[in-house]
Amino acid sequence: MRRPVAALIFALAVLFASLSAVALTYVCAYAMGAPTDNFTIPDPMDDTQHNEIKPPVNFILHSTTALPSGESPDVVATIHGTSAEGGDTFTGGEQWYLDVDVNMPGWLYIYEYYPPGSDDQGRWIAYKWQVKEQGRWRFGPFRPGEDELEGQHIYRLFFYGNGQWAAGGSEAQRSHLVFWNYVKGPEEPAQPAQPTTPSTPEQPAAADNNLLKFMTNPLFLLIAPSAIVIIVLLALYGRRRLRERNYTRKTAQQPLVELLEHPGITPKAPLHGTARAVLELPNGLKIRLGEESEIIGRAHVARSLGLDDLGMISKQHFKISFTDGKAFIEDMGSANGTAVNAVSIRNSGPLELKDGDVIEMAGKASLKFRSNH
Repeated sequence: MRRPVAALIFALAVLFASLSAVALTYVCAYAMGAPTDNFTIPDPMDDTQHNEIKPPVNFILHSTTALPSGESPDVVATIHGTSAEGGDTFTGGEQWYLDVDVNMPGWLYIYEYYPPGSDDQGRWIAYKWQVKEQGRWRFGPFRPGEDELEGQHIYRLFFYGNGQWAAGGSEAQRSHLVFWNYVKGPEEPAQPAQPTTPSTPEQPAAADNNLLKFMTNPLFLLIAPSAIVIIVLLALYGRRRLRERNYTRKTAQQPLVELLEHPGITPKAPLHGTARAVLELPNGLKIRLGEESEIIGRAHVARSLGLDDLGMISKQHFKISFTDGKAFIEDMGSANGTAVNAVSIRNSGPLELKDGDVIEMAGKASLKFRSNH
């Protein structure tokens, strides 16, 4: 009883911790913006992922690199607008440029993350685009589209050169992030509307807003999934306990094996004299073996295994027979196999048993063979 309860408590703790981590990740992503680590890192040598994507704007080699030259690639990027104010916030129809400084020829990857709440995560600005010269490259001008999303955008840059990723080595990839914001300009003043008869204003959908706030509350995101999992697990555990109780009641008055500890139980074929051999079960019970062959199966180990493990044992799992004073074991085509001393005997025919050999049934029950001769 204690072991299943402890296992259940441990499983609940693991699930609760996992769900809490998922919920916290969601909350943090919702509050902080678009994630930057949830897409596959590109491989410049793998042409099966994407073809080359060239930048959608003009690009020129603007100036020499300000980075130190060497065998390791490096990349630095900055963004600036065309207005006198500068900065990383662009308004209305303002255009902007992206300057990328690389210290050697290589391949450049640029991914744009859209602001939080967007239907799409983002898009590739450049993918596996070959930079043939070192230096400071200028991309632009970028122009806001008619449906340009307001909020914080992120450019994520990867650079691969000389057989390795910038600042990451030959295997790891480290990116460079550039943050910028877009704000739509003031709208054109609307034409004065013709006077109309005022109508009764509609009530705001306060209930929907309150429901949304409640469902996105971090506490709700932590508790609700865990509560559902706990209820389901308790229901499954109760169902299993009920099955075990019914099974115990059903088999309590039906002896399954002849036990040396209980000589009063009558076996299906009474043994006369000393048993030829004995099989010792994990819980200390023993199965006596006579001169005739004996097929060992699920019924023989029912009292030493739980229901889950017992389901792995076949009804006729293996057979033990005696020839010329020697004992032999043979797998009876069991579903999950038989092993002797950790070596499978499935489809191997009869195998001689030695005193002290350990017989494993489906890896769930270990029986020790003891010969009386």
